[in-house]
Amino acid sequence: MNSSYLRVILLLGAINLFVSISTTKAATLGQIFQICKNLCPGCDHDSLQFLFRHNLVRAARFEPPLIWDRRLQNYAQNWANQRRSDCALRHSFQNGEFTLGENIYWGYGANWSPADAVVAWASEKRFYHYGSNTCDPGQMCGHYTQIVWKNTRRVGCARVVCNNGGIFMTCNYDPPGNYIGQKPY
Repeated sequence: MNSSYLRVILLLGAINLFVSISTTKAATLGQIFQICKNLCPGCDHDSLQFLFRHNLVRAARFEPPLIWDRRLQNYAQNWANQRRSDCALRHSFQNGEFTLGENIYWGYGANWSPADAVVAWASEKRFYHYGSNTCDPGQMCGHYTQIVWKNTRRVGCARVVCNNGGIFMTCNYDPPGNYIGQKPY
């Protein structure tokens, strides 16, 4: 059985489990973590943290879980490696091959984890207003809306320790979200 076929089977099983969990509203963290392990076979601790936290946020909106994508992970890792010398730089994704959604996190002075990054992005939910599809003035909510974007199916992320002691993390999303005039869910 090829790996693409297996990933589709795992995704369908995970979606079915998410739906049954969502309807009972009794999901345990262990159940969601197990789904993430199935959607990210062979992943390291950082990758599982990224995926688990993303899918916790998505489960709260009853959105299907994201699948870990090695192509996106490699892209994120290459980008993060380039930022080691100056972690605060920004980047735009239109490289001619594909367009990706992106969330970036930078922290200094602590050993920031993938969970810290996703929690920070998800905390923007408090600034987002679904009815008007807007953020509070002067606030950001695009990181949150990218995480829960209804059409996004795959994620890949990376974390590096910067030369200045900071931590840089980036996640890429496919298909991307945050289209002007469209609601995330």
